[in-house]
Amino acid sequence: MAATLQQISGGRFILGLGAEGSASTPYAREQEGLGLVVEPDAVRAQRVAEAAQILRRLWSGDTSNFAGTHYRLDRPEGYLRSDPAPPVIIGGFGPRMAAIAGKHGDGFNTQARHPSLADLGRIAREAHEAAGRDPARFSLSVFAGLAPAWLRADSENRAALARMGVDRLILLTGPPYDASQIRAAGRVLSG
Repeated sequence: MAATLQQISGGRFILGLGAEGSASTPYAREQEGLGLVVEPDAVRAQRVAEAAQILRRLWSGDTSNFAGTHYRLDRPEGYLRSDPAPPVIIGGFGPRMAAIAGKHGDGFNTQARHPSLADLGRIAREAHEAAGRDPARFSLSVFAGLAPAWLRADSENRAALARMGVDRLILLTGPPYDASQIRAAGRVLSG
């Protein structure tokens, strides 16, 4: 599906992967509702790392078998390849996921007001470089609620993100969606 979306979007698709949430988060109810077992943090993190590895192999045309701890591919042929492959952005809130993002992803995504944002960005970029990949091509993105504090490019909030190497700010809004609020935010951002 990701390769298809990459094709039909003209190469603008970005794939986000994450480890869901621990049993103490609201995400656990979502997983349980789908009949999934809420695994410990380390297991969920390993699944993300393996998933990213598998996607890269499939998109590169690698037809060799893959046998990981959680996933296995035997003779993977016939998968759609997109050119370029979609970037894989791995989301998380701690050093383990930042390191996985650096090693296996093209970027890391976390909260805009994360108290350790600078450290997480450093961990991710160092892991990216240690994996033999160009850290300058690594993306650090953050998310925040759609609020005036984030809209103006010259705001202190945006300047602080830039100082930490953040190159993408994702503004979230929830239902019920107010189209006029979104349009107004778009005018501020583009103006």
